[in-house]
Amino acid sequence: MTGVPSFDSYGSSVYKDTSQVHLDSYADAGVNVAVSLVNELAGEMPAEAARARIAEILAIDPPSVAALGKRHVPGFGALAERLREVFADLAERDVDGAAARLNELLAAHPAHPHLAKEKGRWRLHHHPADAALLPMWTATCAEALARLVGAGHADRLGTCAREGCGRVFADVSKNGSRRFCSTACQNRVKVAAYRSRSRR
Repeated sequence: MTGVPSFDSYGSSVYKDTSQVHLDSYADAGVNVAVSLVNELAGEMPAEAARARIAEILAIDPPSVAALGKRHVPGFGALAERLREVFADLAERDVDGAAARLNELLAAHPAHPHLAKEKGRWRLHHHPADAALLPMWTATCAEALARLVGAGHADRLGTCAREGCGRVFADVSKNGSRRFCSTACQNRVKVAAYRSRSRR
């Protein structure tokens, strides 16, 4: 079957005869976490506030939240900046540049997949089994984004088209036409365009 890859409830990549992309909350944690890190760690904020935001982002993996401390905040901030550069390359249609950045991250933090049994169910992890918290999530995020790029879906990793926004997103729409991070930004652009036409 042809189409854009979607993910079943077990996180296995499958192809369906639809163009809709489904991101499984666990299998694609790397994509979701990468997007959230870029969006939520933008700008300066107190370390404790940043730690609380990171904890919310990593909530899909309770052991990560338990291990998270203030000492990890600068590292996650640096990871967010490196991931933002990947999205910035893709916003400029520079897939080669984005791929090079992801390869640098993967070279420094290889994604050694392994199966781990959790609550009676086997899950595929995309990081070394003994990786520390920050290297683990660096590998997970880089591998997830690289998997999308490698599958020909780099255009599904977008940056909001509203001037001055800068938030990023993973486009899971059926036709891959998403341009905004939220309906709020989309509506603001529509209202501004309407007012501009009315003035003319």
